[in-house]
Amino acid sequence: SVLFIMSALSGCGDKIVRPTELPAASSNSAQTPSAEADNYPAELSQAEISDFQNAFSDDENYGFLLSAYDDARDVDLYQVFYTGAGMSGPDNSEEIIDAYLASIGETELFTDCTILTYTQIDDFLLAKTGYSLSDMTKSLNWEYVAQYDVFVHQHGDTNYITANCTGGRAVGPDLYEIDYEFNGGIYDNDGNLFNGGTATVNTAGAAIKFVSNTLR
Repeated sequence: SVLFIMSALSGCGDKIVRPTELPAASSNSAQTPSAEADNYPAELSQAEISDFQNAFSDDENYGFLLSAYDDARDVDLYQVFYTGAGMSGPDNSEEIIDAYLASIGETELFTDCTILTYTQIDDFLLAKTGYSLSDMTKSLNWEYVAQYDVFVHQHGDTNYITANCTGGRAVGPDLYEIDYEFNGGIYDNDGNLFNGGTATVNTAGAAIKFVSNTLR
């Protein structure tokens, strides 16, 4: 379901084509609990929590905090890709927009527009969840332009919201639970207010993989 953000920023990031890695400090320090302690959970240091804070603030990551899921395949793709998850549109975006407008019977755009290819989305999901787009249980409800194999989304302000990491623990090798709070909170379609949550992530690869997320 769509979550409505209490505090939003306008604009769309367009520089990151592929998911970024965790900051170098986190990549090293986040391994300390599993390297030094045989028992879990092991509480993270403030420096390690700060590394996750920085990672969660990135365009490619924050959308994974805006819906609840016990399995990454159930994440709300609308929230994850709302403004492109940090990826740039294809070089022929102008041609695609023309084809998109023709398909919906319009002649011009009146809002911001995000364009992502199927391959971009598929590669991104594999990197961030370990699953492909076809594995997801929720569809991406954007306009699909088959001629270019792309998805197009018209939107206003972004769905960005700051999540402040308040704690965290290692719960297994390369597996972490990170607690966070939202600045301003978010509402779901039923008017329920969520002030934060806990994300479970795996850091074994080049990019953070999201495993699950709870909201509260």
